[in-house]
Formats: sequence, C-alpha cells, structure tokens
Amino acid sequence: MATANELRQTAQVDEAFRLETEGNGIIAEHHRHGMPRELFYVWFAAVLTFTGVVTGQLFTGVFGLNVWESLIVVLLCSISFAALGLYVATGPRAGTVTLTISRAAFGVHGGKIPAFFSWFTAVGWESVTMVLTVWAMLSLAQYIGLPSTGVGPTLVALVLTLFLTYLVPILGHATLVVMQRVLAIVLAACTVLVLFAVLPDVKWNFNPPASALAAHGVFPTFLLALSVGLASTFYGWANFAADYSRYLPKDTKTSRMVWATFLGGGLANFIMMGLGVVLGTMINAKAFSENPVMAIAKAIPEWAAIPFLIVVVLGDVCANYLNAYSSGMSFLSMGIRLKRHFAVALDGAICTAIGIYALFFSNNFVDFFENFLDLMITVMGPWAAIYIVHHFVVRGRYAADDLVDTSPTSVYWYQGGFNWRALVAFVIGAAATFLSVNSALWQSPLTNAWFGGADVSAYAAPIVTGIVYLLISPRGERANARKVEAKAS
Repeated sequence: MATANELRQTAQVDEAFRLETEGNGIIAEHHRHGMPRELFYVWFAAVLTFTGVVTGQLFTGVFGLNVWESLIVVLLCSISFAALGLYVATGPRAGTVTLTISRAAFGVHGGKIPAFFSWFTAVGWESVTMVLTVWAMLSLAQYIGLPSTGVGPTLVALVLTLFLTYLVPILGHATLVVMQRVLAIVLAACTVLVLFAVLPDVKWNFNPPASALAAHGVFPTFLLALSVGLASTFYGWANFAADYSRYLPKDTKTSRMVWATFLGGGLANFIMMGLGVVLGTMINAKAFSENPVMAIAKAIPEWAAIPFLIVVVLGDVCANYLNAYSSGMSFLSMGIRLKRHFAVALDGAICTAIGIYALFFSNNFVDFFENFLDLMITVMGPWAAIYIVHHFVVRGRYAADDLVDTSPTSVYWYQGGFNWRALVAFVIGAAATFLSVNSALWQSPLTNAWFGGADVSAYAAPIVTGIVYLLISPRGERANARKVEAKAS
C-alpha cells in the first residue's frame, strides 16, 4: 500500500495552463523538470517593470545626484542580481519554496515569523504594482480616446488589472514560466522603442546644485540612493528566489542558475532603473509624485507613448505574477492550511483593498512607495543575511522532508520548534537596520550624527546580522548539520 508521502508525490502536477497542485511541499525527484535558462525569462520579465523607473527617478529627481553618479548606483543594483542567484540556487537543493527552506535556519515554528514578514512585504509590492498598472491603463485609455478619469474608468481598469494579474499565479508555476517567456519578448520590443524615443532628449550634463542633495554631500547621498535601490532590487526579490527554481533537478549547477538570474534580472534592471534616472532630468517632480505614469507619457514623444504604456502594463503584470505567486507561498509557509490557489485568491482580495486606498484616498504615491521600501528593509534585510549564511554553513545540504515536518521528530525542531540563536540575530539585526534608516517615515538620529544623513540600512542589515549570527550560532548549526548529513545518508 502506498504511503501518504508517496500519494502526495504522485499527485504533484506542474504543467502549463493546468492548475498546479503542489503548495509549499517537497517536489519529488521524478517531478523535477526544466532548465536553468528558463530563469532568465522569469527574472527579465519580472524586473522589466515600471517600479524600476520610479526608483531610478528618485536618484536624479529627488535625491539630487547627477546622471553619471546615478548610473553607477544603477549598475551596482544590477550586479546585485548575481547575489540573488545564490538564493535562487537553494531551490533545487531543498525542493521547496524560499520561506519553507528558511525553517532550516529558524526552526519549523520559528520560520513562521520571517514567513509573515515576507507575506506582508509581498502584499505591499503587489499593491504598489497594481496601482501603477491601473494608472497605465487609464493613461492608455486617454491616448486611444476612451474614458480615463473618474471612479467608473478607474474601477474598470482595476477589475481588468485583477484579472490579468491573478489568473496566471492561480494556475501556478509552469503557466507562469511560459507566460514570462512570451511576455519578455513583447516587453523587450516595446522597451527598445521607448529608449529610442527618450535618449535623444536626455540632459547628460544634468548636475543639480549641492543644496539639492538629499544627504550631507555627494557620497552620503550616493549611499542613500544605493540603499533605496538595493531595497527595490536584491532585497525586494530575495524572499521569492527559490520559488521559481525548486522544480529544477537537484544536481543543477549553481553557476548556471546564478548567471541566468544575473543576466535576466540585471539587464532588465539596468534598462528600467536607468530609464528612470534619465527621465528624472526631464520631468517635473511634483507631477511625477502625483501620477508618475502620466507624467512620463506626456514628456516623451507622442508616437512612443503607447509602447511605453504597454511596457508599464505588461511589465507590472509580469512582476505581479511573481509577487502574487510567492505571496501565496509565504502565506502557506506560515503554517496556514489552505490550498495554494485559494491562498493566492485571498492574497488578491487583500491587495485589492490596499490598492483601492492608494487609488482613491492617497495623495502622494511616491512617498508611500519610499516608506514601504524603508519598512521592508528593516525585517527582510536581516532575514536575507541569516538565510544565506546558514546555507553556506550547512554547505547547501537540507533534510527536505524535515522542512515540512512540524513535529518534534524534525531535525529542524531545535528548541520547541524555534532556533533561538537565529531569532536573536534577527532581532538584533532588525534593530540595527532600524537605527540606520533615513526616510520620510523615520529618520534615525544616528544617520546625521554618524553617516552624514545617508540611509545605510541596506548595509547594516547583512553586516550586523551576519556577524551576530556567525558569533552565536556555529556550535548549534554544526551539530544540526551533522544530524542533517546523518539523515541524508
């Protein structure tokens, strides 16, 4: 008679345009499929999105950097996708999603804490991206002569956005991978047209006065911009990374996954964030903060407005495929018993409520976006450090079935289901990150006293958390690693 685990493995389905039946369980070896190159399209389509333009515009239009200083920030943010590739590579090793793998470091119950924060930040990204999609649809409607203002057209655009956003994530992983590959080609073609329209009018000599700098000098402002940029790139995707590689064969080479992620995400980020940088030299900051989509559409040549708006709509839909799918997975990783597609649908309902608030009641979207990024980094930064340090401490070896076993028999039970060493490092890292933030929402007195007004949260998160975790955890982690190796053998 087949065991429950064997029945579960037999039932796993991951085929394009069929409902994926697996949630955050372990993918059986005989259900593994795909090639690392598919990750290029997954990340290229997801990152070729208007949120990158919004972030890049902050560097020149708000923080006061010149074009070349801003492009160096963009380059460094793009290179960070190589680091993201290391997180992607954990998926095939464990055979499950990122926040379930996270239980290996935090414990089977302790892992629910970062899973909650991951779900919360994913909901934020979904809502932000949903609002941008609605604005792009309304702008597109205006250009083709359809009603584009008022409650009625906004609600129609919102309903259409919900349909486009959630149908694919509800169907699941294989459908998402296919759609990302198709839409990546369409997005690339439209983006080329937009670049040809924008580049001739770029003010390459744009150099704001020193009084326009957001911090006390060029270098502190550079650090501030890089911190914000990393929050929207590497830190924005790290908690999703393994969700799209877990179906790959276990022996897939790490280097191939890193390169595919780096080339796909890094190239797309350089294009979109770089576009934001140059547009920041051309567009009124007040108009941009009120409706960034329309502000850009009016600033570029009319013939390029429709391709630009198509890029915004499709790019944001592609990004939200990942946001919605992984938000559901973080929800399941909290231990909530729900079918995967129902988790995605519930997540969509919550994001719709937030999106309605942002569309109808929020006066300044860019401030909301900046504040959200600052809030996210204080928790996801420390988590990201612990996750990857633990991965290297255990040399990428996981007792896969124990990741989904929440009983005391799991090797990840630690003490009552919690790895208190990891949780202590997490709390200390979050506190250090909070004390290094400089934003509209919260300005730490340390940022002016020590860092010249710079926001250094993106650096405090991995440095402080990583050092604390390495100091207090090695003995416990080595002992647990021996248990994992014994079980694996």
